[in-house]
Amino acid sequence: NEGYDEYTIRPSDIPKDAPRFKDHPAKPNAGPNAAPDVRSDPRSRMYRTQLRGWATEKPNFAGHYILATWGCGTGCTQIAVIDALTGKVFHPPGARTNSIVDVHDELLVDGDSSPRRADFGALRYSVDSRLLVLIGTPEERKENRGISYFVWENDGLKRVRFVPKKGWYSDKK
Repeated sequence: NEGYDEYTIRPSDIPKDAPRFKDHPAKPNAGPNAAPDVRSDPRSRMYRTQLRGWATEKPNFAGHYILATWGCGTGCTQIAVIDALTGKVFHPPGARTNSIVDVHDELLVDGDSSPRRADFGALRYSVDSRLLVLIGTPEERKENRGISYFVWENDGLKRVRFVPKKGWYSDKK
């Protein structure tokens, strides 16, 4: 059991027919990055230091975007998307934060040891795909707990599949 129970999101919860990165291709762009716009949105102003730091990185998501992450407490990740071409910053509704409470350790290992990463491995994404996978509890809302599959389109994330998983706290609220 090793501290896991029926509420733990496990590797076996990933469906065999889950959306795949190759089904949502994006063409990587290696041009120079624009400075991030940290003035037009209050959330961007609040996190301007993190966003400026991330904007110096190579695109890592959906071609010319930088998926920026930083901690927001124990097991919590803040998420923003920076358009490296224009500098526009997106704080996608439904995926601005992710909590990894009761997520199996095997799902938190993704092989990227970059010091810039703060997402605990609970996010899956690629520069050559528009697919983003969040494992945990996006926005810390119990109805979002599970595995969420999003596709980046029209400057936003659209959830295309959701595999729900009850959490111990959902029965108590």
